[in-house]
Amino acid sequence: MHVELPTLKLPEDVVRLAKEEKCLHELERITFFRAAEGYVQLRECGDVRGDELLFIKSIASESISNDECREFNRKYGDLQPQLVLEITEQESLNKKALEKKNMPGFLGAIALDDYGSGYNSEKSLLAISPQYIKVDMAIIRDIDIDPDKQQIVVNIVNYAHQRGMYIVAEGIETSAELEKVLELGVDLLQGYYLARPAAVPGEINSEAIEIIKNRSREV
Repeated sequence: MHVELPTLKLPEDVVRLAKEEKCLHELERITFFRAAEGYVQLRECGDVRGDELLFIKSIASESISNDECREFNRKYGDLQPQLVLEITEQESLNKKALEKKNMPGFLGAIALDDYGSGYNSEKSLLAISPQYIKVDMAIIRDIDIDPDKQQIVVNIVNYAHQRGMYIVAEGIETSAELEKVLELGVDLLQGYYLARPAAVPGEINSEAIEIIKNRSREV
């Protein structure tokens, strides 16, 4: 959804426009199928290993139809165990959002995206019971110097790990942030400091890799 147009740049703008034009369902369908198609192409070209998780940002109020589910499974059924549907914490968690894990043939996982960005974070967490919790970048930013943010992450890490959930730290932009979230026990990492978004995955920052290796040795 990162459109390269001067007046339409952010995914949020795409969703807003789709909502205004009453075509959110079409956007949801396109996202599902294009994400899978793009991943398969990368796999066939050897640009990915083929066993990676495929995170797809899903619109909370929309679900692809049963017929579309069957078509997806016919084309990309082998990817089902690798799918992770991201539901944004800021969105309305209606009945459709809560039933996504019950889509026909769905074998993947659910992720709660942008955790901590809304007023009902705990309510969303309890309602969805996701396998992955993606902590919003607003909490990760400057976490190395902010004890309050550190305590928030400690609390959610403890909650998640007791329930077999995984924590993703979003928006890591400095080595200090990376070192701190690793110290606090997050499981997965995302942000410009590790790698920039790209149609074809690039190399991970070598400095970030070294920090991760050093932390692993300490643990």
